[in-house]
Amino acid sequence: MGPGAPSEVWRYRAELLKGPKNTVSENPDSYLGPTIRLRRGQTVKIHIHNELPEDTTVHWHGLHVPSDVDGQPRLPIRPGETMTVGFEVLDRAGLFWYHSHAHGKQGGRVGFQSYAGLAGLLIVEDEEEADLKLPSGDNELLLVLQDRTFAGNNELVYLGRGMGSMMDRMHGFLGDRVLANGAPPTTRKVATRPYRIRVLDGSNARIYKLAWSDGRPVTVIGADGGLLQEPEDRPYAVLAPAQRLDIWGDLSEFQPGDTLELISDRFRAGMMSGGMMDGMGMMGSNALPLGSRFPLARLEVSKSLKASEPLPAQLGVQRQKIPVNSNTRIRSFELSPVMMRGFAMNGRRFDGTNVADDEKVRLGDTEIWEFHNSTPMPHPMHIHGLQFNVVGRRGGNSDSLQQGLVDSGWHDTVLVMPRETVQVAMKFERFDGLYIYHCHNMEHEDAGMMRYFQVQS
Repeated sequence: MGPGAPSEVWRYRAELLKGPKNTVSENPDSYLGPTIRLRRGQTVKIHIHNELPEDTTVHWHGLHVPSDVDGQPRLPIRPGETMTVGFEVLDRAGLFWYHSHAHGKQGGRVGFQSYAGLAGLLIVEDEEEADLKLPSGDNELLLVLQDRTFAGNNELVYLGRGMGSMMDRMHGFLGDRVLANGAPPTTRKVATRPYRIRVLDGSNARIYKLAWSDGRPVTVIGADGGLLQEPEDRPYAVLAPAQRLDIWGDLSEFQPGDTLELISDRFRAGMMSGGMMDGMGMMGSNALPLGSRFPLARLEVSKSLKASEPLPAQLGVQRQKIPVNSNTRIRSFELSPVMMRGFAMNGRRFDGTNVADDEKVRLGDTEIWEFHNSTPMPHPMHIHGLQFNVVGRRGGNSDSLQQGLVDSGWHDTVLVMPRETVQVAMKFERFDGLYIYHCHNMEHEDAGMMRYFQVQS
């Protein structure tokens, strides 16, 4: 991803057969898949043809879709085969994404295939969001954050062999360069007006601490499942693998020639009390350890406008939080280390489509799932097929990230810090069948920190 030969990647390509012209937008200067724009209530049919040398799937991350079109590893697309999936877009407006969820005979392939380039953005739009008249078009900045390591001739380097590889599998792979939309961070020419900045953490394992270079608050307006009910000002905002954030960036008071950087600021990870490690990356020789400070995007004001676009005081108010009470069932999951093999959930690791009795839920039920992290590192926990509300956190010692954890709104992925317990509330609606829950540190899920659960009607 520098001077010299182009890097060899795997990527999604798409052709629109029928539908609005803006449904598919290619990213010609990037390995990222095309950006897909859908509308709530739309019916979608997608033909997926596999030209790779191995099995793959396409998971529609965050979307509420039937189990059989969720892109799970139990339904692989073989090399040379085509699978057609169809679904109605039921989700409210938000930033989603799609990526591989393959699992081969030797274990998970999510980390490798996603790292090789199999990922893209999917945006859902609806009337509630459109009525707010938020910045759009050129005033909407999409940012996919990923880290990569390159060898001398721009070859992508993933897991190698020996002790370094074992540590990467244990902690999660960290690249030594951060890319924004598949390229080194660049300067964007902007005007004196508000911008909507929509960010996906598409990295295998890296956590980002989003902040402005001048120390101004980060105004968060949305998360995984769409807009928050109202804007929230944070000193910084934490973004874990697979999570998305919507940020309001107002440059109205700037002057032409002024610049502002979106950065990932320093923090301490791992055992945050400074025990056996200060950060997952600190244990290896990575040139960009987890918790480093580095730029993500540079905004340079080149045009002065008299634009009056105030930030709405109320945003996504139509969908109310899931009601829970003292009678709501709580289902507990212990996240624990397995000596030399990675991590487990309630002592279990990936076992195909086998489902334990306590992994069966009833269609129509509301439950609270409680994740207790007894490991020395963070785990971004993802649940397929639904959006949930974060009920609360207790324990842990996440001092350097605590103020940036955005728990309000709707989510499909929640970061559980070391020694912390997090509760999330969800309702199992519309669809029965098999779904997956797992850590979205891709090396963790590939090594077995993933299980099926079953929704029974």
